[in-house]
Amino acid sequence: MFKTIKLPRVTLRLITHKHGAALLTILNNPFVYEFNDYKTPLNKQHIKQLIQDDISSYYQGEGVRLAIEHNISGDLIGTCGLYNINSQTQSAYLGFELDPFYWQQGLMQEVLKGFVSEVHSSINIEHLYAEIHGKNVRCYNLLTKLGFVFNPQLNSGVWHKQLTKMSPV
Repeated sequence: MFKTIKLPRVTLRLITHKHGAALLTILNNPFVYEFNDYKTPLNKQHIKQLIQDDISSYYQGEGVRLAIEHNISGDLIGTCGLYNINSQTQSAYLGFELDPFYWQQGLMQEVLKGFVSEVHSSINIEHLYAEIHGKNVRCYNLLTKLGFVFNPQLNSGVWHKQLTKMSPV
């Protein structure tokens, strides 16, 4: 079971249907969906199914999506998670999105450091991948700061980070 992660400015907890309205707003924001792989515009039913799929994926050990809640307001400001978890190859893909109001504040870096550290200590993952749109400079810079390396031998836009016992982030 995944435990709640309390960070200095935000708390990460498993996504639930109560996060639906805020997630709908975030994913339909043009600055967010520009680089996302969701077909927009999304509606309430899409979000309800997306969250239900995330919950099912979690219980099947295939993925996890965490709500990023602001510690002062309690509002959902984004999500992060793992998908395509593969126990045989000890690998997973990292996904994340953040409300643009909170961009340029170092929040996602704080979130991903805390999240990856927890993943490293609690799940048997050695290879973490992130697939980003080629023009998403903010994600490029963020992943570089977190120690991910672009690997042109992998599919287009895929970054890799090997987690070791000594240095998770």
